[in-house]
Amino acid sequence: MKLNSSKVQLNVIPTILSDFFTKIIKDSQLLFEEKHITVHQHIPSDLIVSIDEVQLQDVVINLFSNSIKFMDPGGMITIAAERKNDDITISVTDTGIGLTEEQLAHIFEEFYKADPSRHEVGSSGLGLTICKRIIEWHGGRIWATSPGLGKGSTFYFTIPFSEEKLH
Repeated sequence: MKLNSSKVQLNVIPTILSDFFTKIIKDSQLLFEEKHITVHQHIPSDLIVSIDEVQLQDVVINLFSNSIKFMDPGGMITIAAERKNDDITISVTDTGIGLTEEQLAHIFEEFYKADPSRHEVGSSGLGLTICKRIIEWHGGRIWATSPGLGKGSTFYFTIPFSEEKLH
């Protein structure tokens, strides 16, 4: 799949959002346990979305990985979701190192790395850019907020609410 392609075929199916996140959290449990990170999920069980589960899982795992990477042991990640009109807004909040206004302005740009001291060999600086594309392919948008350095951050993304029923 090409990152900048405007024509992407998603395998979209109706999905119960809370079940989707429960599975990802369970599958990521070892990552959380390594740094003694607590995860709280606040997603209503009645939210149904039409998503490409594989693609959206990539987004969530990238957000979790970034949170873990930039968080001291014993931190916390909170996932929440709420319906706002025809969209579901999902938030992933962490107690990590936080972001400056300057970092927030560039964080979704290709090859941008918010923390230059953490230029890992395996990090391309494309993770959040890819997340942005995947969310846009789903008809949503993604953004981040932070009260400042040392105060954690929250990544938000929207996906359209689905009127489809599960089979």
